[in-house]
Amino acid sequence: MAKKKADSDSGAEEESGDFSFNPGRQVELEVEETCCVTGEPVDASFCRFPDYRRGTLMVMSKQEMLKHLRADTSLEAFHEALVKRHGESALEDYSS
Repeated sequence: MAKKKADSDSGAEEESGDFSFNPGRQVELEVEETCCVTGEPVDASFCRFPDYRRGTLMVMSKQEMLKHLRADTSLEAFHEALVKRHGESALEDYSS
């Protein structure tokens, strides 16, 4: 496990770089087959975001993905999809 220790004078906390997969505590999420914005079928996806309440990875169609990545709004689009699905409380599942 890689750890980075900050200078004690800076007041920063220790950070962990361990991104290992623990099959006893973590599950692999199924990839959804439709765009979370438009509802159209998606054959291949490159822009994914977890929906922990459904246990799936939300995806965007290529056109939506390009539109939101260019505008730097992909995170907001996924958050909007989560709120539409589960209400505002769904955002509490995410740290940022």
